[in-house]
Amino acid sequence: RGFKLREKLAHSYIGQPLPSSLFMLPETPQVKGLHTFIRNKHTDRDEFIFYSRRLIRLVIEYALSLLPFREVSVETPQGVPYQGKRSATDKICGVSILRAGETMEQALCDVCKDIRIGKILIQTNLETDEPE
Repeated sequence: RGFKLREKLAHSYIGQPLPSSLFMLPETPQVKGLHTFIRNKHTDRDEFIFYSRRLIRLVIEYALSLLPFREVSVETPQGVPYQGKRSATDKICGVSILRAGETMEQALCDVCKDIRIGKILIQTNLETDEPE
């Protein structure tokens, strides 16, 4: 059931340009290395979880880097001014898709102090096999 839909989705857009609203994590040697561990059929469960969490953390950090930032000046412990940046976004929230996106929650909480997280459940209609 689900695998046929995934296969159809995977092949339906081959050769078409990606939408401008889609941002891809740049494929650095580190990301390629993490993918190698995750995709290796001989990777044991603990390693798979460890490297998946690292990759998820990179995805979250990359997504946060796309948010707007503003210039700020702070004073260092040595009394020297430092020109830096702070997030220009006061409030963000996370939305977790149950049974799919919950694995990303911990990484989001690790990098966003006191973030609020909502949850969405997408179920399959047993008569139509469509999500609702």
